[in-house]
Formats: sequence, structure tokens, C-alpha cells
Amino acid sequence: MQKIGLNTNSRRIKRKPQKLCPGCKETDDSVKIFSNKVNRIEEIVNNFHKNFTRKTNRISIFRAKFTLNNIPCELEYDLSNFTLESLQKLANFATQSCNNDNKGINNKPSKKND
Repeated sequence: MQKIGLNTNSRRIKRKPQKLCPGCKETDDSVKIFSNKVNRIEEIVNNFHKNFTRKTNRISIFRAKFTLNNIPCELEYDLSNFTLESLQKLANFATQSCNNDNKGINNKPSKKND
């Protein structure tokens, strides 16, 4: 900060800024580093909406992996194009498949040590 003094002749006199002491220099450096970090955070927050839209588009993608005639297959569907009825059928099929898998695991005979 510069101080401007006025003398009796209404002339402005500028004083030279004082040189920073070593402690002041360290403080100044710390403030600059902190300011740079805050600026980076603000930049990330301001650009968040640009990156966020890409991720929300991926929510509607459904990937299914299965084996048909001993051949591994993989399908990818965009669920945003499905009707409500089709989504309900898919949900029923998926939950029945999961329930059948769980029954097979739970019904295995346990080995007893005699």
C-alpha cells in the first residue's frame, strides 16, 4: 500500500514502499501459494458442470454378460430408449436370475467333519 501525503503547497508526495523483511517475504509467498490453490479449486468447481453431464449420460447404459452355447457374450443396451414395460420385464428377469443363483449357492450340502 502506498501512502500519499499532501504538503502545504498541495503537492502530492509519494513514498516508496518499504522493502519486505524476510518474515514478510515468507508470508507473501504463503499468501500467493494459498491464493493459487483457491483459484484452482474455483476453476474445478466452475468446470464441474461440464464434466458432470458426461457421467449422467452413462447411467442409462446397461451391460449384460452371459454364456450361450459355451460362448461368452456381452450386450450393451441404452435403457433410455426402453419402454416402461420393457424395463419391468428386464428387472423381473434379472431378479429371477439372481434369485436362482442364490438358491443354488444356499442349497449346497455342507461338509461335516466326523
